[in-house]
Amino acid sequence: MMRGESYSVSRPEVEATPTANVASLVHIDTDIGAFDLEDFLDIVDKNSVYSFRQTAQNAIVNNKRFVVLNFWRNIGSQPVSSSPLAILSTRYDNPNKAFPDVSPSEDSRWYVFPNITGDEVVAFYQYDRNVMQASDMFHCAISNGVKFGEGRKSFDIRALILLDEDVPAEADRYRSGRTRPVLSFEESGIFCDEQAKKRKE
Repeated sequence: MMRGESYSVSRPEVEATPTANVASLVHIDTDIGAFDLEDFLDIVDKNSVYSFRQTAQNAIVNNKRFVVLNFWRNIGSQPVSSSPLAILSTRYDNPNKAFPDVSPSEDSRWYVFPNITGDEVVAFYQYDRNVMQASDMFHCAISNGVKFGEGRKSFDIRALILLDEDVPAEADRYRSGRTRPVLSFEESGIFCDEQAKKRKE
């Protein structure tokens, strides 16, 4: 997905590449735990280079570990000078609990990535089925007051990785009785666009 710093509402797809606003509010892109298996696989199918729905479904149903990684890159002609990416390296007081069941602990730390060039890529966790692996990387574009040069332009893509590793029942974040978020996928997208519109006004 390409992102721009205009803080305007998301545009329709441009040349088949989805676009969105730079996200200035702290968020997790996709709360995997919010989705039933079929809905999650629909998202994977929609965004796949090739379809491996049946393989993913078999792995998930058979309690195999899966992770979602995010890859973020500056696509501007200059190093990022405004609204750099910031990522919260999330830690929890109880290693057997994670978002949305608990909030991050004070041991969590923010990392900011200013001056990133187009030759660099930041890779970070979005989700790990095994709760013992800290993976909820909240992130946002931070306002640093810098307004010279071109606005931030970036590209991010997520990868679903299936691992041939069983997840113990007590560590399974994707179990049937997991906590679900309040907003649906569609509602969260509308919320983000409304927040971007308010920031522009």
